Amino acid sequence: MLADKSQGFTVYKFIISLLALTFLTACSDDDGGGLETPVPPLSTMVELNTGTLEGTLSDRAAAWAYRSIPYAEPPLGELRWKAPRPASSWQGVRPAAELPEFCPQFLYFTEEYAGSEDCLYLNVYRPATPERDLPVFLWIHGGGNNNGDTGQEFPVYDGARLAERGNMVVVTVQYRLGALGWLYHPALTGDQPGDGSGNYGTLDIIAALEWIQDNAGAFGGDAGNVTIAGNSAGAGNVLTLVISDLAQDLFHRAIVQSLGGWPTDAAIALEQSNTLIADLAANANLPAAPQSNEEIEALLRGTDPQTLLSLANTSQIFADGEVIPREGYELLSRGDYPNKVPIIIGTNKDEYKLNTNPLGFNEYPNGSDELREAVGRYRSDAWRVSGADEPASQLVGVADQPPVYVYRFNWGSPDEQGRSPLPGNFGATGGAFHSGEISFMMGNEDIFIFNDFTPLFFLASNAASRTTMADIMVSYWSRFAATGDPNGNSLPAWEPWSNSEGGFKAVNLDVNFDDNSPRVEPDTSIFTEAGVYAEAREKLSGPILEEVLSRLDEWFAPRR
Repeated sequence: MLADKSQGFTVYKFIISLLALTFLTACSDDDGGGLETPVPPLSTMVELNTGTLEGTLSDRAAAWAYRSIPYAEPPLGELRWKAPRPASSWQGVRPAAELPEFCPQFLYFTEEYAGSEDCLYLNVYRPATPERDLPVFLWIHGGGNNNGDTGQEFPVYDGARLAERGNMVVVTVQYRLGALGWLYHPALTGDQPGDGSGNYGTLDIIAALEWIQDNAGAFGGDAGNVTIAGNSAGAGNVLTLVISDLAQDLFHRAIVQSLGGWPTDAAIALEQSNTLIADLAANANLPAAPQSNEEIEALLRGTDPQTLLSLANTSQIFADGEVIPREGYELLSRGDYPNKVPIIIGTNKDEYKLNTNPLGFNEYPNGSDELREAVGRYRSDAWRVSGADEPASQLVGVADQPPVYVYRFNWGSPDEQGRSPLPGNFGATGGAFHSGEISFMMGNEDIFIFNDFTPLFFLASNAASRTTMADIMVSYWSRFAATGDPNGNSLPAWEPWSNSEGGFKAVNLDVNFDDNSPRVEPDTSIFTEAGVYAEAREKLSGPILEEVLSRLDEWFAPRR
């Protein structure tokens, strides 16, 4: 529904924008009376510190899109496993209409490796209007730090509608993935800070934030008002930036959606790297694994991306003591972290159900419906503990931490009468699954997170519900980006999390099934690790209980 509406307004708004720009240009002529040098009018043509760029008018919204902008040198050859270097300048006008090639990764749906190491690019979207000093919203994609891009494989990440509807400058960024983005070993060193940290993907995102500081103004953005947001591993990247000294003063609000992963000890990272080196040596039919740093570096640098990614078991951020403090997320409870900014944090009600669903990752192909439901339910509850309630409680306990706003995304999960906007029984078996909120948060409610499944789940029957859900999320998220407070719209008040007994905790974000109106309600419950275990033991028994407890141990053990 919104797709037709947005495209219907595109020509009209673009003409209005051109008239406004013509007016601004005419009024900015200096008659020698001592006026300041006029600021160039906003358009598809922008002047960056590295050269001139020509974007395009989006075909999805009344927004300008500038794609495939290099924010760092390609990490090729000797720059593989080095901190990102500043992007080189170019001559002439650089076309910026097409999306960049994505970073090397395994594509699950086609079961192949693809991508290019020359992938450190970002895209910028902004409303096609003359307005300046807009908030800047940096989206950091998820995918376990192994997968993801800015639109080639995941069109849902197109930022044009979020830019128009949220009145923001939206930036989507690519960063190195898997063993190319996170690999820690003494053989990998260099002459610049961060070269030996192992956290190259994290450094890429920091470089993108530095690029924003230098170039946001060219797109009409306010470099003094930058929000970082991400889902899953992208949310983990957001939270690690909160505790990183290297990201200080580069952003001013943070949004953590369905937090996935936490920093790994450097010793564990080194063990993983040594295992990879031994596997690479065996794969190359070497008589023995190399021993000296010089030999190890030569083996690593001489290996193609597909072989590296297929053999590596590393994509986690390392508490290296340089990019990420060695204490990791322990700093959140201690209050000893540098970037104390307003935060939105939350999870989806049915985070794990896509993993147990036969149409999803189908972890139990021969399992009973009861087993699928139990594992999906309690692993989702566990996700809420570590992804929302626990970190919120820690952050709010810090005296000088600004407000923390917590949500639970419920769209798709059955209501009290068992009704869901999703077709068939997918509401019960999938519901508000992991990453299901992204379509709505991006204002792309016409694109399912996995694009090939869009016609299966996004139907005419739930179009109005989807539009309402997108309006809710875009409104709250853009208000937060603008002011650090999601309130100030016509929606119900969203109060910050309170650690006091009986205090406000979170909001449930949903849509009423009967009339497709917003359903935003307080959620007073608090999920804890002990509480999830206790409820499982109370409600389950036999082999299903044993399997659920095992899966809970699997989830919580790395955090203990």
